[in-house]
Amino acid sequence: MEWYDWLLTGAGTIFLLTSVGSLLFGNADMETDFDLNADGFLLSDILSFKGMLHFALGFSLTLTLWREISLLTCSIAVAVGIVFALVLYYLYNVIYKRLQKSMKYTDTISEAEAEVYFWNEEKKIGEVFVTLEGRPVTVTLQGAEGMNLTKGQKIIVSGTRKTVYPLEFLI
Repeated sequence: MEWYDWLLTGAGTIFLLTSVGSLLFGNADMETDFDLNADGFLLSDILSFKGMLHFALGFSLTLTLWREISLLTCSIAVAVGIVFALVLYYLYNVIYKRLQKSMKYTDTISEAEAEVYFWNEEKKIGEVFVTLEGRPVTVTLQGAEGMNLTKGQKIIVSGTRKTVYPLEFLI
């Protein structure tokens, strides 16, 4: 095997592992290693780990298909690598922007069912699980005098995404 075959094998393996990992263990926030800006293009995004990985895929794939090293094939391989990095950068931006538009963010919580996760009797403060945007999140629960909550207890809460207050207790 030539060096470019090894590069293709390594880059392809890393690409597949990161892609499968993102699909299986990723979240709706689409954690990536690039930042978006108002202009839509940053050189640091192309030179990120994913950008270099995509360049390596295009570069090594071109040389592997040609099976010849010359100034012409290396130049074409560099151009193909740059195109891979730019196209995949563009696709990531399109997917990210569509996900951001499709997500609904709510700042207020009104009469939502919650489950007590933690409760400090002395400070009258704790945490509850509330479903926001279709996923469970923990939110601070601010209690009142005489409240005695236990872990796992169901209650109805109202408030903001940072702090909620109990409205009624469920059995």
